[in-house]
Amino acid sequence: MKKLFLLLLLFAIACNKENPQDGVIVPEVDSATPIVVAPETGNGTGTVTPSTWTDEFMILVNDHRRSLGLRALIHNDEVGEIARKHSQNMATGIVSFGHTGFSGRCSDARDALGGGNLCAENVATGQKTPEAAFNSWMSSSGHRANIEKSRVTHTGFGYAKNSSGKYYWTQIFIEL
Repeated sequence: MKKLFLLLLLFAIACNKENPQDGVIVPEVDSATPIVVAPETGNGTGTVTPSTWTDEFMILVNDHRRSLGLRALIHNDEVGEIARKHSQNMATGIVSFGHTGFSGRCSDARDALGGGNLCAENVATGQKTPEAAFNSWMSSSGHRANIEKSRVTHTGFGYAKNSSGKYYWTQIFIEL
């Protein structure tokens, strides 16, 4: 079923633009009609819209959580935008790779959700797909613990690619 879903996503066409000011790929997304493209099929840029990779990532996270008897996480687009912005800031060098500004992102995520308690964050760099980022986090006890926190209810996932082609990944976790 998961493979069928992913195969269906591969058939759409994506529209992307490169932001010449910072070298980060900034996908154009019409929220009413999400557009997707598979990185292996390409469209001249080799990028995909956030909804495609977000959907793929959420399947990986929630399949894993369900296998442990945990509830699925709800992806919140506003929290996802906060995560994407952090990834973009790391990709452009505005902040170094890591958790700089974490408490501010948590506060923003809580505001986006209208409240919240526990907050956690995973970041990664260099992986070329959501599956690779997920597998990297699953191989790290601290990152894995965030994914497996039973109290967490909501999440946001974001990524950015720098001008050298290196990806930066961020996932924010919130208990609401």
